[in-house]
Amino acid sequence: MIKLCAALLLLTSSAAAVSAASFTPNSYIRTVLDASYSLRRAEQVFKQAENSYKTAVLDAALPSFTLSLADTLYDDQDRTLRLESGGVSSSLSASWNLYDSASSPARRIRIARLDYKAARLALLIAKQNEALKALSRFYVLYSAQRRIGTARINLASRERQYKDTNEQFQSGTRSRIEVTQSEGDKLQSELSLAQAETAALKARMAFNELINAEPEVPQEVEISTQSADVKLPLPREDVEKALKNNFSLSQQRILLEKTTLSNRTGVLSKYPRFKVDAAWRKTALGLFGTPGGSWDGNPAYSLGASLSLPFGFLGAQNYLEAEALGAALKSARLEIENSERALKTSVLSAQQDIELQVKSIKLLEFQVKAQTESTDNLLSEYSLGGAGFIQLDTAQTKLLDAGNSQISAVSDLDIALANYRVLLGEQIWE
Repeated sequence: MIKLCAALLLLTSSAAAVSAASFTPNSYIRTVLDASYSLRRAEQVFKQAENSYKTAVLDAALPSFTLSLADTLYDDQDRTLRLESGGVSSSLSASWNLYDSASSPARRIRIARLDYKAARLALLIAKQNEALKALSRFYVLYSAQRRIGTARINLASRERQYKDTNEQFQSGTRSRIEVTQSEGDKLQSELSLAQAETAALKARMAFNELINAEPEVPQEVEISTQSADVKLPLPREDVEKALKNNFSLSQQRILLEKTTLSNRTGVLSKYPRFKVDAAWRKTALGLFGTPGGSWDGNPAYSLGASLSLPFGFLGAQNYLEAEALGAALKSARLEIENSERALKTSVLSAQQDIELQVKSIKLLEFQVKAQTESTDNLLSEYSLGGAGFIQLDTAQTKLLDAGNSQISAVSDLDIALANYRVLLGEQIWE
């Protein structure tokens, strides 16, 4: 019966372990994006821009209508307040700009579309930023949890050393100083473990914050490999890819195009401006019992053209304002060129950093393996009274440092690769 209960308990715990989900970087990013309040706000801003674009298209491409109802409530001929349907005048009018040499309907639609595209890129940039923040929180927790393991290994090694030192002191082969030092090292390892556990608790709370989970909810995180499969060297063609697809640079180019159109409109408005407008008007609609209703001889149609010549004192103001607009456009173009140059440098620098990090991970893997074997051998020799205290202490410290450095290197490489993909204009949340 006891064996059956134990078997059932084992199966239950195994099933629970299987059903317990753990986060990978990609799954955590997706969960964070679904729960992000800032991303929801960015989506609402994008929807507003989308609606503004549709409204601008309708305003530019279709006539605008005005319905008006008016009545005289009081005048000096009749000094009583009144509101009579027979005294209400009504009208419906429509106006449509067919041509404007400074600001045509097609140009207004283009500007509205550019605003829409810029807002879409702003949403993508917000997603990128949120994904990077999620990835950072993920690896903070991953690193903190793994450092608990290295701290426990170090503590076990220090406890074994302290035990052996104390036993050898009793037999007269170790000094009291070595016992004291060994005890201090053990206490320091206990503190390091407590610090690692505290860091993991804080990291878990920050991790849960982004997915709207309770702070104390335990979380498991895992990555597919201890080192990313990166083919080196990274291709030089990635520079051109970044110049073409980078979200921030693309947004700058859209804003430059919008500035170009707006400046052109501003410059043209300083010169003779020719407009063609169509109009339609119907009065006496006969609505709600008001006078009218007949369509004979009413409505009225019109097609008009106008030429306006705005100018300041002898045209000097127009010239200076046009020059100012031109200078602003040149400044925006120079800013684009500077951004392109900076992006090239960022991509090439990131390539060098990633290559260095990949090599560093390989070296740290070797160091951890070699230092683990060295420490195990020294512990065995120390228990037999062979190895020296300082030699073992140095090996234990190197193993702890190498283990923590390896954990940091894995996290840093994955985050560096994500930032590199951001430079290339890739959607890192997919």
